[in-house]
Formats: sequence, C-alpha cells, structure tokens
Amino acid sequence: MLTRRDALQHLLRLGLLTPDEVVAQDIRATEYIGRNHLVRVERPLAPCYIVKQPRDMNTPDAATMWTEAAIFWLAVHHPTFAVLAPWMPKYYHYDEPNKLLTIELIAASDSLMAKQMAGVTLDPLLLRDVGRAFGTLHGKASQVLGEERIRRLFRPGLAWVLTLGQPQSPYTPGTEAAQSILAAVLQRPDAVAALAQARADWRDAHIVHGDAKAANVLILESGAVRVIDWEIAALGDGLWDIAGMVHSLLVPNPLTAPEGLVAAQLRAQAEIDALWAGYVEVSAMPPHLADPRVALLRLAGARIVQTCLESTQFNNQLYPHLPPMLQMGLELLTQPQASRERWRRAA
Repeated sequence: MLTRRDALQHLLRLGLLTPDEVVAQDIRATEYIGRNHLVRVERPLAPCYIVKQPRDMNTPDAATMWTEAAIFWLAVHHPTFAVLAPWMPKYYHYDEPNKLLTIELIAASDSLMAKQMAGVTLDPLLLRDVGRAFGTLHGKASQVLGEERIRRLFRPGLAWVLTLGQPQSPYTPGTEAAQSILAAVLQRPDAVAALAQARADWRDAHIVHGDAKAANVLILESGAVRVIDWEIAALGDGLWDIAGMVHSLLVPNPLTAPEGLVAAQLRAQAEIDALWAGYVEVSAMPPHLADPRVALLRLAGARIVQTCLESTQFNNQLYPHLPPMLQMGLELLTQPQASRERWRRAA
C-alpha cells in the first residue's frame, strides 16, 4: 500500500522534488483512504502534489484510478479535450505498472461545500463558471467521443439510482435503514413512474464526471474554479452532473435537515440560474427534451434520493436529517414541473 515515504520517493524519481528540497523544506505528507489511497504532499510557497494509488490493484475498484488517469491524460494530450484543462488540477504523471497518478494539490483553496457550510454568500459569477466547466465537459470536450478508441475508455450506462425497481438493478440495500428508504421510494407509484421517465430521457451522449457536487468543486483564492475527483467519470447524460450541483445548492449542508423544497428553491434560485446560464452558454441542449430543465429537476430529485441511500448503505442509522431530505428528493423527483414553474416565476 502507498505510504508517505513511497510518495516522496516517487516525486523524487519524477524530478518534482529534489533531495535538497526534501532536506531543507517544511514538507508535510498526509495519507488518506477513500475510493483510492492517496498521499497529499504539501509545502509552503511551492507546488504541492497528490499521489494516488488503488487500495487493492486486484479488485474492480482499481479501474477508477485508470479512469481518472485517462481524464487527466486527455486534458493534456488531446487537443479537443484540452479545452477542459483550465478547470482541472495540473496533471504530472501516471505510472501504469504501479497504478500511481500524480496531480496538483491545490492547497490554497476551499471547496464550494465548505463555503456553503460557512454561510458565505456565493457570487453568481462563480456559479456561472461552474456551469461553464461542466458545459465545456459535456460540449466541446465530449466531442472526443467521436473517436471510437476514446469512447471505449469509459463505461456507459444509467446512474444506478434510476434503475431502482428494475429486475436488473445493481443496487441491493446493505442495511435495514437503506431497505426502509428503498421501500419508501418503491411504494410510491409516482416515484416509480418518475424513475421510468428519467430512464427514457437518459442518453449516453457525454463524458460525465459522475460525482458532481459542491465538495468536488474547489475555489481558488483568485476565485477560479477547479473540478476534482474524476474517479467515476463515465459515458452518460450531462444533465446528471448539473443535477448533482443543483442538489448541492438546494442542500448546502448535507449533515443537517434541509428546508422544505419551496423554501430551498427560493433561497438558491439565483445560484441555480447562474449555474444553468453558464452551462447553456457552452453546451447544446438535448434535442429530444421538450424542456431540459424539467428533466434536470427530476434528476436532481433522484440525486437526493441516491444520497439518502448512500448515507445508510453501510450505516444502519436513520439520522434525523434523512427523512426530510428524502421527502425533498421525492417531491422534486415526482413533481419537477412544479419546481420548473417556480423557476420560471423567479426569472
């Protein structure tokens, strides 16, 4: 398993650190374990790095490292996909035999979620730039999918929450709490019908981030935006990423009970408007949808339901904030037209 010593030695081999710097500088290396194992290498007033490696290179999860490496490689080496590079951390190296990805650690930054939880008023221009980042991913950058060799790099398919109630659904609840949430969704015919409509609307037309949310958007001191954690990038529907951001704007603190949907939408509507304006500025709307914003809001409801299921998948505790969050998700999932009308009136 990757250690701090391994990471420093790897950076020395790459020439990103020198022996003199290791001796003379105040270098801090910190290990983290998530979907993959990573080491953050920080030093004052100098470039900082993240070195990542799969926790177990012999499991299917190891593919997420390769997927993220492919995204970073394309952003540097493919002229079409390179339009996305301004919204990504710098790419330094990928060691395929050892599955080691080395990228920039953006130390002087806060996540969008951290700003939200601190009560910071968000500049609409910031949300517009977030929208432009994802619009560029789904627009110009996704034109690389015209090359079959690149298209094959990414797995296709529906977001798993949209398969709930289907015989082929890959989701199995891991706890009684997750089972209770799943039952609350599937016992509602309108929710089942809404999931079916979302499946019918879905198109594997874009490269999608797959885990778009406020925690994965960094805001630099300059106000510039960077999107991080590309491990589950895939072929999919670009509105799924924007739905994830809408979820984050409606539920700025995922650990507390949210407002009701009407109040949350009223509070966040200017931010959602700015996000959407930036997105449509650089990304064409799906021609098969009569109103893409209805489809977007339906998917945002599904994203909230997915979060409720993920929160209980390995923890059999139904925290007090989850029932109202599930209620918001189901309302948005089943009544997107009502939210679209509030959006229209707010505009």
